[in-house]
Amino acid sequence: MTTTDPAAAAPHQAFAADAPLPAIGDVRAAARRISGVVRRTPLVRSDALSELAGTDVWLKLETLQRTGAFKLRGAYNFVASLADAERARGLVTASAGNHGISVALSARLLGARAVVFVPDDAPEGKRRRIAREGAELRLVAGGYDAAHAAAEAFAEESGARFVNAFSDPAVVAGQGTVGLEIFEERPSIRTVVTPAGGGGLIGGIGVVARAIGDGVRVVGVQTDETAALHASLAAGRPTSSVYGPTLCEGLSGDIDERAFRLAREVVDEVVLVSEDAVRRAIRWLAAEEGIIAEGSAAVSVAALLEGAAGEMRGPVAVVLTGSNLDAGRLAAILSGD
Repeated sequence: MTTTDPAAAAPHQAFAADAPLPAIGDVRAAARRISGVVRRTPLVRSDALSELAGTDVWLKLETLQRTGAFKLRGAYNFVASLADAERARGLVTASAGNHGISVALSARLLGARAVVFVPDDAPEGKRRRIAREGAELRLVAGGYDAAHAAAEAFAEESGARFVNAFSDPAVVAGQGTVGLEIFEERPSIRTVVTPAGGGGLIGGIGVVARAIGDGVRVVGVQTDETAALHASLAAGRPTSSVYGPTLCEGLSGDIDERAFRLAREVVDEVVLVSEDAVRRAIRWLAAEEGIIAEGSAAVSVAALLEGAAGEMRGPVAVVLTGSNLDAGRLAAILSGD
């Protein structure tokens, strides 16, 4: 494990920023490609949230995904889409945890080398899992955006394929399979509430909702400390902002032009909740549903508990994106700290 200085990072991406945005056909192709590797996760009714919302509320449990988070869908679709010669160049990415775990596992399953740049304040448990899957872990000071810049610079210098965590078309298409599964199982869903970070998951779900949903409302949720997408949509352009400490590291970091373009087309609204509301949602999920959710997942339930998402047109699907919460942090939250 090494620590990297992100200075002088150069931009690098393996796709054109103005290339066509993913479409429903790309999501369906991703679903076929990831089948047998990525779990089709349960969609279960929450009696307590249904009573609170006054309509049926269904929980999409990506907490039960193979890596403990939805990110495997996009990462595996990307790596499996590459030609053998491209995979032989190696893979590199930046991650606050879940995406890195997923790229590392995908690389191992498909016989590729992976290097993952991680903020040095990322949860220790997630860092251990990245290393355990066989990737080379490099720690970067300065938060997620610094890790992202360092990973892009490494790709430029080494020729490795950079796996964008949120705006590569193959990654977005893979994440969109969450939405495909929701609507295949419950075509009557009229509102989807999902965590929103860099825009890959909500963008992929939005592509599906616009293609096969009947007037479906797509609502993203961020916290006050991870509000880049919310701020960008409000400003009408991608904005760069500095936020404070967060329980939702998976939602932190800025979004790029491509992710912004997709969100503007397929997302109806992004709402904000407080970090304290996320803690309350984690406790509520554990007590009422027996579900362990990390902060970046619990934001979607926090929006319902706090009434932040407005009046719900049902049935409603709420995406719980992951369960990778350090035991010590979970214990502190459950005890009220």
